[in-house]
Amino acid sequence: MPSAAVLVPVVLPLITAAVMAILGFAGVNLGRIAAAVGSWGAVLALLVVWAPIRSSLELTLGQLGFGSAFDMRIDGVTFAFGLMIAIPAAILLTLQPRAWPQTVVSMLGLAAALAAVEAGGIVLTAIGGGTAATLAVVLLDTEDPRASRPSWAMLVAGWLALAWFGVIMQVGGGTAVYNAVPVATVTGPLFALLAASAVLVSCVFPWRTWPAELWSRPSLRAAGVTVATLYPLGFYLLVRGYELGDGRYPHQLFNVALAGLGIIVAFAAAARAQAAPTRRRFLGEVVPGLGGFALAAIALGTPLGLVAGLILLATASLLIACLALLPDHAGIASLVAIAAAVGLPPGISFAARVVGIESTFEAGDLLGLIGVAGMATWATWMVGGARAIGLPAGRGHPSVETFPRISLVIALLMLAAGPAVAAIKVAYADPVAAEVMQSSAGSLTGGLVNVVTVSSVLPALTLLVPLLIFGAFVYAISGTSTVRTQSRPALFKVPGATTAARMRAALRSATVPEQYRSIVNLRGLETAAAGGRPLLWLGVLVALGFAVTR
Repeated sequence: MPSAAVLVPVVLPLITAAVMAILGFAGVNLGRIAAAVGSWGAVLALLVVWAPIRSSLELTLGQLGFGSAFDMRIDGVTFAFGLMIAIPAAILLTLQPRAWPQTVVSMLGLAAALAAVEAGGIVLTAIGGGTAATLAVVLLDTEDPRASRPSWAMLVAGWLALAWFGVIMQVGGGTAVYNAVPVATVTGPLFALLAASAVLVSCVFPWRTWPAELWSRPSLRAAGVTVATLYPLGFYLLVRGYELGDGRYPHQLFNVALAGLGIIVAFAAAARAQAAPTRRRFLGEVVPGLGGFALAAIALGTPLGLVAGLILLATASLLIACLALLPDHAGIASLVAIAAAVGLPPGISFAARVVGIESTFEAGDLLGLIGVAGMATWATWMVGGARAIGLPAGRGHPSVETFPRISLVIALLMLAAGPAVAAIKVAYADPVAAEVMQSSAGSLTGGLVNVVTVSSVLPALTLLVPLLIFGAFVYAISGTSTVRTQSRPALFKVPGATTAARMRAALRSATVPEQYRSIVNLRGLETAAAGGRPLLWLGVLVALGFAVTR
């Protein structure tokens, strides 16, 4: 396989965007066909490059400046996260109609996100991620400038922190390439900067942030693509953190703190979900909830926890496409999507959470308590899901962008994939653990049928297939005819929720005094970014990154 093949997953969306822009200015709209070719071409390129060799393929295109190399590579980590980003984006770009400028910006954002995970060094990842974040702001404002969206400053803050971390690695260790950074250079304070950037990038916080807020927009076309391309990137940085530290974080306190944050985020999302007034509001908490479970598993520092977290993230990425295509009215599609999201057996979310909780107990010490909290959080999600089935739909989005049958198929695939969790682990997640935890990845055993841990064996196929048959039988008997949509009482009220909302509103309403607005005008900068041509701002970001690294 020629090393230049690593560029294909990034170049294909860029070429598609350029062709669509040129023809769009000429009055020709290629529509969803061109978007499907570019986005699914990126998915196919990842498969073609990685699957035959299943080893790292690298290409160096020169120097960015100040010793930073323009290094691109596809390895197990790139393959896993590239599919997380590209598959849901490809589904949405293929099905949902959008104007050609929105399609062009979406393709550019997809290319930037793939470039961030293909980057061989920290600085190039920061440039790619910052570009994807800026394009997301442009996309959201292009679709509906009056709808809620995250601020540009919030989206790029994590990438600025990562760029800072990369510069320190370059100066202190002589390189910012992931697999070449000296382990002794990654000290505790420096790793804290990396962890903070990862949390900021994906906004993994206990309160309601943009991964949940975007689902309340009138249209979910830009929201779905934005969450699909940006949300996995923070978790990508945490996985690369293991590679920087030769398979572990600098201190176990980082594992405990990040895992604790993950389960707090998952429980906070569950608490908001079980008190949601509408089904749309409930579904908005699904991705942050799965992200919290994934963070708790990835941060354990064990190969088993890492593979469980990756499978949970992959499930969340499919749910992004499912929820963006899901109509707001009640029916079989909503029922199955909720069941797949909350972890109803025998779905892949159920199997991955079982493996993740098992990994917390095997990690021992304080991390075992996270497993207990995880079970309580999971129970809260199940209660919230049962309540959400009968909730009012909430604010509807245009029927032209909903595809209930496709959404149902995606949800059914997630439910049916539970028995195949061992095969998914071997083909998808194990190569990541082997890449970033080489010293301990040999502890991952089991074949395509069973998930073998240190203390137990999960017979995935023989245990979950009967559950799948039983679940299909129960649904055939009951159906959805007895479901009635109405307001339902919450299991419990979230203490301080109204106070936190008022504080956030007060902070958002704070303004700069009139005499200083000409100097500090971030909103004006965001408006200029959203109103400018995407190719212009893409070029500006690349030029800025080049200038900074000179």
